[in-house]
Amino acid sequence: MNLRCMYCQTMFGISREVMLIGLQTMEAENLTHYDVHCPKCRRANRVERKKLERANPNWQESLKQLAKETAKAEKAESAAAKDDKPTSKAKAKDK
Repeated sequence: MNLRCMYCQTMFGISREVMLIGLQTMEAENLTHYDVHCPKCRRANRVERKKLERANPNWQESLKQLAKETAKAEKAESAAAKDDKPTSKAKAKDK
């Protein structure tokens, strides 16, 4: 989603993940706006809930899918890290 900073008029984009996090935060805290910070002037820009929901109509389902993908990636990463560590027997054989 592309936005324009209200203060410095710089165009910037926010990712799908940022939008989903914003919607989740607004839902949990019962907010009507989410603050997105401009990358140039670092000031907070208010984005209405309706605007984010228009960009992500099925955001609850997208959030669940993102959580599944994240869990799957973390599981694969931990398995790869576990495979990379040499065991104590392997260390003894190398010496």
